[in-house]
Amino acid sequence: MAITANAKSPVSFPHDFMFGIANAPGHVEDKLDDIWMDFGRDGNIKAFLNQSLPEERLRFWTQPEIEIDLAHELGVQVFRLGVDWGRIHTAPSVFDEAAISRYKEIINMIREKKMKVMLTLFHFTVPKWIQAEGGWTNEMTKDHFLDFSQKVMTNFDSMVDFWITFNEPQIFATMAYTFGFFPPGIKGSALTAIHSLKEMIIAHKKIYTWAHKELKSPVIGIAQHMGHHTGRGIINKTLSLFTGNFMNWYFPKRIKGFMDYFGFNYYGAEWIKGAAISMDPKQEYSEAGRAIDPKGLYLISKKIQKRFGDLPQFITENGIADATDYIRPSYLIEHLRAVDKLRSENVHIMGYIHWTITDNMEWSDGYCPKFGLVAVDRNNNLQRIKRPSFYLYKKIIRDREISIDTQNSAWNLLQSHVGESRPFCRSEDGKTGLDVPTERLIRSIDWRF
Repeated sequence: MAITANAKSPVSFPHDFMFGIANAPGHVEDKLDDIWMDFGRDGNIKAFLNQSLPEERLRFWTQPEIEIDLAHELGVQVFRLGVDWGRIHTAPSVFDEAAISRYKEIINMIREKKMKVMLTLFHFTVPKWIQAEGGWTNEMTKDHFLDFSQKVMTNFDSMVDFWITFNEPQIFATMAYTFGFFPPGIKGSALTAIHSLKEMIIAHKKIYTWAHKELKSPVIGIAQHMGHHTGRGIINKTLSLFTGNFMNWYFPKRIKGFMDYFGFNYYGAEWIKGAAISMDPKQEYSEAGRAIDPKGLYLISKKIQKRFGDLPQFITENGIADATDYIRPSYLIEHLRAVDKLRSENVHIMGYIHWTITDNMEWSDGYCPKFGLVAVDRNNNLQRIKRPSFYLYKKIIRDREISIDTQNSAWNLLQSHVGESRPFCRSEDGKTGLDVPTERLIRSIDWRF
C-alpha cells in the first residue's frame, strides 16, 4: 500500500551554504598498487574479482577530468577528495615528488572549475611498507603519518580550503583489527582497535598543533562516522547507548579543542541486538545494509552541538546505495530537510557533501553497492550514465530550494515501486557482502523526516 505524499513546506538554503560531492583514492584511483588491491587479489573483497576492470577503479589518476567535469556540471561548491599516503610516502622519509606534482595538477583542475577543495589525509589505507610493520598497531606509524601530513600540508597549503586528518577512524580500527573486513584482515581483540585509535588521536593532535603554528590559516577537522544507535526493547536500547558512545564519540571527544569544524558522515540507523548491529525487519535499508533514518541525522547533529557548542559542523558524507534510483531522490531530500530544520534551530552546519558522484569500489563490498549519482558500465570501458538523481541534486544546488512539489514527486516515485524487487548487497546476517546481489522488496515504510 502506498503512503501518501504530504510535504508541508519548501526547504531553502542560503547562498553561503556549501553543497559538495566526495570520493577517496582507494575508491577511484587507477595505477594504485595499494593494500586494497592486494586484499582484492587475495579474494577478500566481494564483487571484485568477478567484475570488469576491477583494478582500474574509476581512473581518477589518469582521467580525473571525467569526475571533475561531472562535479562541475552539478554546480557543487566543494569537491572532497584524498591523497593516497602510500603513493606519496614510498619509504621512511622518502616522498615521490612526481606523485605530489600529479596531485597538484588534479587539485588545480578542481580549483579552475571554481570549486573549493576538501582534502583527506587518511582514508582507510596505509602504505604497504607500514602495513608490513603492523599498521596503526605500531607506535612508529603516528610519526610516519606526521611526516607525511607535514609534507602534504606544506605543499598544498594554498590550494586546500578544508583539511580532514582522519576519515572514520573508529570504523577503520574495528574493521581492520577486530572484525577483519579491511586489510590486513585481523580478527582480533577490541583492545587492538582501541590502541590504534589512541595512536591516531595523538597523531591528529600533533598535526593540528603543528599546522596552526606553521601554516597560514588551515581549517582542520575530521570525517567522523556517526550512526543513530538504537534498539528494540529495554535491553537492546541500553546496549545501543554503549555501542553508540564508543563508535560515535570515543575519537572526537578526545580531540576536543583540536578541531576547527566537526565533520561527520551519516548514513542511517544502527539497530543493535545483543550488542551487535542487526537487520531490523521493520526498517528500509540501502543496498549496503544501512537503515534509512533521516531523523537520526537531526538527532546526531543536535548531540554534537550539545557536546561541542558552537563548533561549526560539516556533513562530510551522506548518501545511499540504490541502483534503481527509486529511493535516492527522497533519501536526499529528507536528509536535506533535516539539515534545514537544524539550521532553523541555530545549528551551524556549513555544508552538505553527497557520497558519491559515480558508482565505485566500496571497500570490502567491492562494486556491488551503487552509491553514485552516476552509474558506470564496467563492461563498456567505464562509460558513465547519469541517473535521474544527478539532475535532482543539480536542481537543488541551482535553486537552493526544494519545493513542495519536488518533495512529493520524489516520494510518489518511491511509492509507485513499492513491492518491486531491487538489488541488495548484504547477506541475511547484515554484515557480509555479496559477490552477486540478492533481491529485496521495496517496502511500504514511512521513514521520512
